[in-house]
Amino acid sequence: MDNKDYRKFLVKFTASGLVFALLVGLFMYIVDPLQMYRKSTLYTPLYSSQERYQNAGLARSYDYDTIILGSSMTQNFVPSYVESLMGGKVMKLSIEGSTALEQHAVGKVALDTGQVKKVLWGLDYFAMRQDVDAKSENMPMYMYDNNPFNDYEYLFNISNIKHAWRALTSSPDEYKAVRDLDLLRNWDKAAGYSQDKVLRTWEIDRTKEIGYGKNEFSLDNVKAVFQKYVLSLVKEHPETQFTFYYPPYTILRQQVWAETNPVRAENQYAMKKYMFEQFSQYPNVKVYDFQEDTSITYNLSQYKDLSHHSQAINEQILRDIVADKHRVTAENVDQFNEELKNQLSHLAVDMQSGVFSLFVYVDDKEVQFNVPAQIREGKILVPVKELAAALGADFGFDGTSVVKLRKGDKTVTLNKGSAQMTVQTGDDEANAETVDLGYKMQNLSGSMMVAIEPVADAFAESLEVKQPQEYIKEIRIRTE
Repeated sequence: MDNKDYRKFLVKFTASGLVFALLVGLFMYIVDPLQMYRKSTLYTPLYSSQERYQNAGLARSYDYDTIILGSSMTQNFVPSYVESLMGGKVMKLSIEGSTALEQHAVGKVALDTGQVKKVLWGLDYFAMRQDVDAKSENMPMYMYDNNPFNDYEYLFNISNIKHAWRALTSSPDEYKAVRDLDLLRNWDKAAGYSQDKVLRTWEIDRTKEIGYGKNEFSLDNVKAVFQKYVLSLVKEHPETQFTFYYPPYTILRQQVWAETNPVRAENQYAMKKYMFEQFSQYPNVKVYDFQEDTSITYNLSQYKDLSHHSQAINEQILRDIVADKHRVTAENVDQFNEELKNQLSHLAVDMQSGVFSLFVYVDDKEVQFNVPAQIREGKILVPVKELAAALGADFGFDGTSVVKLRKGDKTVTLNKGSAQMTVQTGDDEANAETVDLGYKMQNLSGSMMVAIEPVADAFAESLEVKQPQEYIKEIRIRTE
């Protein structure tokens, strides 16, 4: 082949490539599988389950006046149910595991259409744990800007081309999970809610998450992220009513954070107050806090893990917001944090029946333990060393397995791994009595735990156990 023929071939090849690319681009523009340019009318929409890709088209091309933003904690909101309580036409734009940057990107596209009157935004602290100038590693930001020159990334994406072909060739009865916009990315029916699963996860995560807080973002950085990606939208859209809420994780999720990552826990408390103070400057904002609501956070059977709750809880949250319950105000902003801290300081965990708050009083003085009480086979276990201090008993430990508690002329001897203790009065060992603990003393999550009632009863004049209300138990001990 001489140079002339080679040039002729190259021209034809290049021209063919350009024509092919033009046809592919034209095909994609017309079919528009993710509806970036228009709402589908040529075929029954086949939505993508990849929210970071699909939400750009939903925000740009659909009619609505209310949007839902947030992480997976908001995915189980059903738009039609939200409409039935709040009115309007709702579009859910949640993104699983999303950062504040990503939520801002999709929210801005929706708000810039000029049709949004209301925003319901589930605001997770973890969404703001990012560098203020970080870029999203997962979000196709070219789909969220107004630059037409980078649309080639959408038009010539092989996954989008395959999606377009499926949309045209599949029947409306196929791919039902991604046909119904009302239930798109709603994982309620696929989730396995289980109290037992949550409790097992709690035991694992108390060890697994040790050290997670070594690289915690500073509070100043988190505030800057909030200002840049959340508060900025409030400022830019005074005509829109923003309703923010702090999603309710299980009380066990809060406990693991407090135990393994105290910096994060304290930052979260500080941010809730800081965000409210910023929001309170704008009349178009309401804030709600559900993180101390024990009817949700103690109801472990409605969770699939330590954080993610059922659609029924999303519906309860919505009803409470409409009824203006759990509203944060200048008068109660500190109370929400204090109540959550109070719950954590009294937390007791029953591996069979769930969680509750335990209040222990010795001679009418409240005693708080540094680790959560645990209930095993119906027996309430607390740290033996802290219990001894509360009872006014001297504590002795041989460094291996034997614990001795002494008060006055009474000595209680306990052995690690044993469900029995001996109670001796005076120096005569013949007076020693064997008492059943009901559950063996053992090390749980780093603390030697023992059944509180038989040990306390050995030193007490009286002991009374009450349950004044759901999720609350009281133990009142008198030693005088």
